[in-house]
Amino acid sequence: MKKDDVLVCVFSYNMGVTLNNCLSYLDRFCDGFDAVVIDDNSTDPATLTSIEKWRNRLLDVIVNTTPKHGQKHGNLYANVAAMCDYARERGYKYLFMVQDDMQFVRPLDDRVLAEYTAIFASSERILQVDPRFLREGQYEVLPDIRAYKNLGPTSYADVGFIDLNRLKASGWTIRDGERVNRDALASLGYQRVFPFTPVVMHVPFPQKYRNGRLKRSWLLRNRGKYGFHAMSEHEILDMDARDVYALPIFRRFLRVRNMFLSRIVYWLKKDSRVLS
Repeated sequence: MKKDDVLVCVFSYNMGVTLNNCLSYLDRFCDGFDAVVIDDNSTDPATLTSIEKWRNRLLDVIVNTTPKHGQKHGNLYANVAAMCDYARERGYKYLFMVQDDMQFVRPLDDRVLAEYTAIFASSERILQVDPRFLREGQYEVLPDIRAYKNLGPTSYADVGFIDLNRLKASGWTIRDGERVNRDALASLGYQRVFPFTPVVMHVPFPQKYRNGRLKRSWLLRNRGKYGFHAMSEHEILDMDARDVYALPIFRRFLRVRNMFLSRIVYWLKKDSRVLS
């Protein structure tokens, strides 16, 4: 896997300044990678401004204007399928799917890319390498390839590097719903794993809408504006020197920024509530 084998794709919809945060750190830490945004016809002014701000960094900006008809995830899965085709037709071997509420925290450099390459090379059944930090929970450690996997079906998620040739060979076409894709690809024997060295994570408390209105809280005044500090060189060295059985849990290795009273909520809430 080389940098020009990979197309980074950010899936966007009305995430406002959180998208700007995502693209800012992509620009900082994904040097040499082609990147595109596929937007699900956002109407939020801050989202549209962020896309325009970073347009010169992007290979392409694609807008899907297809009506959503009340679908929970809008056109996300149609967009995933379209971007797999888009990348494959342009000669990319891997699509790196990134959601607009995510942030890079360290460089996606040649050493990290070589680590992911070795994981893919270890088995033709590995369909995805998911370079996110882990939430608290139980995982199976795969010491031979220095990776981790969930205890249940692990074949697909809407985030991470996907091997486009293996996806095509599977005969499966991406459909609406992460679980549908996960279960079908798992039944075909494919796997998704987390690497020893993650580089990206969902930001805490992204923008959240309820009944079409932005949710606000006096404790979470900056909802949508929180993020992580970029990892320092010392933090990277410490993380990379750990034992493979020390899981890369995001709360253990990442420092939140732009938090004051909201830090209390960050430490008290479960991961699932923090990251949504």
